[in-house]
Amino acid sequence: MKKLNVIISVFLVLVGLAFLNVAVQAMIDPQTVMDFVNVELDNISARNSVRAYYGGVNLFFALFLIYGAFKMKRETLILTALYGGGFVVGRVYSILMEGTPSSFIWTWLGIESVLTVISLFLLYQLRIQK
Repeated sequence: MKKLNVIISVFLVLVGLAFLNVAVQAMIDPQTVMDFVNVELDNISARNSVRAYYGGVNLFFALFLIYGAFKMKRETLILTALYGGGFVVGRVYSILMEGTPSSFIWTWLGIESVLTVISLFLLYQLRIQK
């Protein structure tokens, strides 16, 4: 059980740091985040929205993941699976509706799919070891 707890903590901290990276980039310069998908943020409201979602939401999500890695593993894994799964569903639906996106989107679809599967697997491992 101790080894599993260490694996879960490391996984959640790494995911938290990845989200923290996006959050910091979006807060400092929201255009850099949108450049990956060729979206021009040409007004204050657009930059505000990117800072709020990609910056603020990801910042608090990252902080929760890092905290939860040590204090609330089960709940944090559930949230991570839901968050990653939501991205996967949204991206797959968009691909079905509109066709093939850029390689950047395919890369993120892969990352988010792996994130979701690992989160669910670790949740399952926690459940069977109780």
